[in-house]
Amino acid sequence: MSRKTQITLEDAQHELLKAEAALAGVSMAELVRRAVDQAYRPWVRPNVNGFELSLALWKRPDAAVVGRRIRPYR
Repeated sequence: MSRKTQITLEDAQHELLKAEAALAGVSMAELVRRAVDQAYRPWVRPNVNGFELSLALWKRPDAAVVGRRIRPYR
């Protein structure tokens, strides 16, 4: 079953979509469906494992930074 949905695009977005549809030989609606599938299907999204590192230097750190420091047990 399909549902008709109306969206509003900026002129540049519409021209880009129209050009891509002509180049790919598919309708603009098909390109939008493909974009939705690629962007919003969580089982299709790539899963990147890694870590986050944050580093900063202060002459005088603020109280929030000092409060988050991990201190060794005494």
